[in-house]
Amino acid sequence: MRLFVQQGLGASTGAISRESGLSTGSLFNYFPTKTDLLNALYLHLKEDLAAAVWSAPFPDGVLRDRALEGWNRWTRWGADAPLKQRALTALETSPEITSATRSQGQDALQGLDKLFGEAHAMGPLAQQPLEFVIGLVAALAVTTMQFMATEPADRERRCRAGFDAAWSVIAGNATDADVPRRPAAKPTESKESGYER
Repeated sequence: MRLFVQQGLGASTGAISRESGLSTGSLFNYFPTKTDLLNALYLHLKEDLAAAVWSAPFPDGVLRDRALEGWNRWTRWGADAPLKQRALTALETSPEITSATRSQGQDALQGLDKLFGEAHAMGPLAQQPLEFVIGLVAALAVTTMQFMATEPADRERRCRAGFDAAWSVIAGNATDADVPRRPAAKPTESKESGYER
């Protein structure tokens, strides 16, 4: 993973083997092609992020509070593990990641789009595809994670400021009174779509 962050996804299989401490032949026993390796890494990172996001039940409450909890868990994962965050960001845009692998990654993070989708329906971009809005939010999340990681003294302020910006994109001027009080989304209730979540 460190190698991909430093050299990009085009790092040679020889360099990957040396980094992993395996011979090239042994590496190919585990991953027949480099594409297989990249897909396995992508899925591993998605599952790692999912474990952080769903580490505990979300609290009941208004949608904005539940979305904030999801945002906090998401961005803290990336800020605490910047190599993972940067590797996943690169893999998200790689044509080497198959649609089947992306679908598995989406399944691992079911629930986040439920939160953002509810707000999206009442926001200023309600007529835009949810995938587009989630992409905008994901870009804000990546920036927030980077600043949280590099400015630890202002970590929580950056986290909250990033959420406030993301919420304004999703929900606009909607207030807590505009959204229903309902239990938190469960991992099986919805499907996340695309990008780093």
